[in-house]
Amino acid sequence: MSDPRAQLTSLREAIVAASPAEAGQWLVMLDAIEKDLAAMVARQQRLQQDVEDAEHARDAANLARMKVMGQLNTLQKSLAAAVPDVPAGQDPQSDAQRRIEWLLSHGGVDPGAAEAAKAAEMEAPMPGRAVLEAVIAGERRFTKAQLEFTIAEAMVLTGWQMTPLELTGKGEPWLAQLVLDNQSASA
Repeated sequence: MSDPRAQLTSLREAIVAASPAEAGQWLVMLDAIEKDLAAMVARQQRLQQDVEDAEHARDAANLARMKVMGQLNTLQKSLAAAVPDVPAGQDPQSDAQRRIEWLLSHGGVDPGAAEAAKAAEMEAPMPGRAVLEAVIAGERRFTKAQLEFTIAEAMVLTGWQMTPLELTGKGEPWLAQLVLDNQSASA
């Protein structure tokens, strides 16, 4: 497909060459068409930018939702690990409340429960501060789910300026530091 502006220029030249007496009328019509074309191109560019902005906002909202769901899941698993004597029911929120009540009524001093809760936190799909700090210190690596989540978050944090492959190439400690810095800044 050739450039519409070049086509208009060629048509303008052909009109001037073919009929000088009527060229004025034709050129006025061509000017109007060219002005309309420029407005349509500008509108298309604005709409493309609006779509890109909406996609980025959607991705950021999805990431925020994933973070909240990850935090909730981690808390529920940590409570379940810390209080295994309270059986799970149909409603995770009720289960969590019963486990918290159990901890409050029993003093929450079971060292095994604390260890189980810490282990659940370290394996959660959304890496928390402890995981991020351990990755930065070189004490551990992300799990597959944690790495996927961290790359998605890094894409949002960098404004989609880098591909997942480029982000992965920066290394896990770099990714962890980026996410940790963002958590510290938003706290």
